[in-house]
Amino acid sequence: MKLKKILLGAVLVLASSISNAGLITASDVTASSTFFSYNVDNLINGSGLSGAEHSGNFVNKWMTDGTVTGVLTFDLGAIFDISSSSIWNYGGGCCGTGRSVKDLGIEGSLDGVTYFTIGDFVLNESAGTPIFSETIALNTTAQYLKFNLNSNYGDTFTGLSEVQFDGVISSVPEPTSIALFSLCLALIGFSRKK
Repeated sequence: MKLKKILLGAVLVLASSISNAGLITASDVTASSTFFSYNVDNLINGSGLSGAEHSGNFVNKWMTDGTVTGVLTFDLGAIFDISSSSIWNYGGGCCGTGRSVKDLGIEGSLDGVTYFTIGDFVLNESAGTPIFSETIALNTTAQYLKFNLNSNYGDTFTGLSEVQFDGVISSVPEPTSIALFSLCLALIGFSRKK
């Protein structure tokens, strides 16, 4: 009876992890370049955020190393059905709003090798601090998202403050999840026979 409860709990946890929608925590982000005193991980670690606002403090932002264009690649750690992205542009705080991304091209990938186009977006220039997010619809399935920063609002550097994604784990779970789920069901069936 005790084993049955444990196995049922494992099945419920696994099933809920497959179906729960919400904030996706990116596991990694890389940048084509990063200015020496900035950290690209600031884009995914929530630093500078208080609720829905970003403080605008430069120590909690990211920017390129003296280039107007750049590329950011986000690894979500698994394949997700992604509904949207919330983006806190560079905005105010340090050095003006001209560093805010203007033209943004987004691509997706299931494997990190072959990418497909999701869309081209024009982000608003953030007015000052605190910085508020802008939400864009993505409606795609991917593990990797590539942000092509194509222009800004008039500076020689380009940056962002924070990026988040919303969605649910893909309806086609990875093979390990399927195997674990099947094993749990088989053990429940076996325990009923006893």
